[in-house]
Amino acid sequence: MKKALPYIIGAVLLFLIVILLIGGSGKSFDQRITLNKKDKIPYGAYVAYNNLSHLFPQSQITLNKKAPGLWEDSVLTYDTSNQALFILTKTFNPSEDELSELFHFVSRGNDVFISSYEFNSTAQDFFHFNSLFDFSSFGQFNSSGLDTLDVWLMQPPFAQQTNHYRYPGRRVLSYFTSFDSTMSYVLERLQDSSALLLRVKAGDGSFYIHGAPLTFSNYFLLHKNNMQHYDQLLSAISPGIDKIAWDEYFIHKPAYNQPKEPSPFRILMEQKAFRAAIYTALTGLIIFVLLGLKRNQRQIPRIAAHKNDLLEFVKTIGRLYFQKRDNKNICRKMSAYFTEHVYSHYKINTGTMDAMFVAKLASKSGVSSVLIQSIVDHISFINTEAAVHDQQVTEFYELLEKFYKTA
Repeated sequence: MKKALPYIIGAVLLFLIVILLIGGSGKSFDQRITLNKKDKIPYGAYVAYNNLSHLFPQSQITLNKKAPGLWEDSVLTYDTSNQALFILTKTFNPSEDELSELFHFVSRGNDVFISSYEFNSTAQDFFHFNSLFDFSSFGQFNSSGLDTLDVWLMQPPFAQQTNHYRYPGRRVLSYFTSFDSTMSYVLERLQDSSALLLRVKAGDGSFYIHGAPLTFSNYFLLHKNNMQHYDQLLSAISPGIDKIAWDEYFIHKPAYNQPKEPSPFRILMEQKAFRAAIYTALTGLIIFVLLGLKRNQRQIPRIAAHKNDLLEFVKTIGRLYFQKRDNKNICRKMSAYFTEHVYSHYKINTGTMDAMFVAKLASKSGVSSVLIQSIVDHISFINTEAAVHDQQVTEFYELLEKFYKTA
């Protein structure tokens, strides 16, 4: 106990120093994404909400807090046209009934603008599109050491003026990997041409489905001339509308898998001082335990890392069948081992290899969706063609080898 006393005293002193430093430090850049109309933090929506009255000076600005179908007449009415509903939220998770109510509202000659970086499967099925969260935003920075977001408005329909906007803030968004071109029209893209804003016609009105809600954040709008982007985007809504409602129903609607109330410990962990105290105490405890065990710890022999047995097995099977020149059987065997590997390692159903399968596997394995799509295309070709040439076997093998090495 006497030997451990200096370490305990040191840990307590370190804990007190950290608390004093945190308590005396100034405010840091607030990275929270709220999209709340009252928040003046970088990723709040105070500027976007308060500029609606300047962009639509002849329109009545209202606030909606109820689900579609339960609106008050003073907010929005179902039997009239020339109205708009603006939905800004991190997660858009409507039910089928709510989407049906929105569709009836739009079909009467009204507009609904939805900006979110996460759409549930119900919304994607209803509007006939597939969206993919941009995982490249994590850990990706530009030459200045900052995360960036670049967007490009399409011309037409937007006027021939500045159509490229960016800011050195967080890049949190979703883009549309597929959509029904007979009912949807792309109005905005990312720098790599991925669709970011869709216009979906419904009766006499339109839905505008947008995957980058942070372009309506205070930080984005107040950066250089980005207010022009706000003006241009919302100019897609009919300029002669009588009433526009800012929605606060979906932004506060919990997801199905999200707890309604956070635990007390989670609330405490959101406090910076308490969180630092916990981490410091744990660090001190770990150091104390490691120093106490150092003299009694026996040397552990080094164990060589396991080889990628699956890759070696595929190579052996490939050489065995290649000697017999049964190319189609070779490819079927490699395809079978690939699907078994995907199911056993990532728990993804391989029965239907569509765009959703490619997106899920890319997300879980860390392999690019382009490589996975190439593998899926080769499997489809092998299953439909009567004969497979040597070059096609080689290409398929190289794609699988690259996948196993990357995953």
